[in-house]
Amino acid sequence: MGKWPVRTPRKPSSPRARNHVQSIGGAFARSLGLETARAGTINYTEVVSNLLSLERQYVAQLEEHPEFARELRRRIAEKLLEQAIFHGCKLSVCRARLTAASRLGFTDIEQSAHYRLLYAKGAFARGYKQIAYRTARAIVKDLERSLEKRRSLLGRHLLTLTREYLNHIKKSESG
Repeated sequence: MGKWPVRTPRKPSSPRARNHVQSIGGAFARSLGLETARAGTINYTEVVSNLLSLERQYVAQLEEHPEFARELRRRIAEKLLEQAIFHGCKLSVCRARLTAASRLGFTDIEQSAHYRLLYAKGAFARGYKQIAYRTARAIVKDLERSLEKRRSLLGRHLLTLTREYLNHIKKSESG
């Protein structure tokens, strides 16, 4: 699968800039929550349109803070991936959404593992067991490498879940 970038934006330098970014971030989080809640009641095309509209609206307010604009784009990309999987889109659509989210980077290795595991589960549900298996194996490898260098309860939990999922995939092929 390759290396998955992990990026976290730096805090704005002035208190005024921090307040501006926090205000926009709070409004964005509320709007994203509402769109996510509505997503189960509308079709995927509408979800994409709504999320991209939300992205344009909030990113435009952050043109002086490109790192935070990138963070908003990353969150939208993650939601687009999640919704492609939940709405039963073709695997090629899900793969494109995963690639787009990966290019923007994830907050940390745990976020990367979470979204890649969703992708693996989506692949498995669509009958692509080998893709699901390879993706899950890559997640295990990345988490093991990460956990050698640092402690993370969430990382350990995701590692356990991913190993269990690998066992599920193996059992499905033999059973």
